[in-house]
Amino acid sequence: MITIEEEIWDYIDGSSSQEQQLAVEAKIASDPVYRSLYQEFLEINKEMSGLGLEEPSMSFTRNVMEQVKLEIAPVSMKTKVDKRIIYSISGFFIFSMLAIVTYIVANSDFTFQDAKFGKLFSSGQLDFSKYFTPTFIKIFLFVDVLLAFAYLDSFLRTKRHSHQENGIS
Repeated sequence: MITIEEEIWDYIDGSSSQEQQLAVEAKIASDPVYRSLYQEFLEINKEMSGLGLEEPSMSFTRNVMEQVKLEIAPVSMKTKVDKRIIYSISGFFIFSMLAIVTYIVANSDFTFQDAKFGKLFSSGQLDFSKYFTPTFIKIFLFVDVLLAFAYLDSFLRTKRHSHQENGIS
């Protein structure tokens, strides 16, 4: 929505369409608010047109541009990470994992009373046919094909990237 001020400024500047100019002329003639704003804006426009734009001299512009050319181009900042911080964080996590494993080992007993692994393999009770169904094999092969495509994609990207760096098209 265009405000009254915008309509009047567009009318004074002549940047509005013919229909809008006719509508603003009609509003100025009929509405005292439009008429008073129009008179104020005309006075402001006259004051502004009397002022000239100040421009710096050509020598100033040339001197500034020469100074800009002498400036060193800014280099992108690269932060350097202190390796001691990385080592201390990784040491903390390794220590935490070792503490958890030590706690588990210290609080467990290693008695395998119900383990019958030898009897399962020797007697033939372990039936792999119920685990390796045709659906399982298809899913396994599908995942393998996806992994092969991902590897091929990364291989081709690195090959293309190395050719671009060497200037080979």
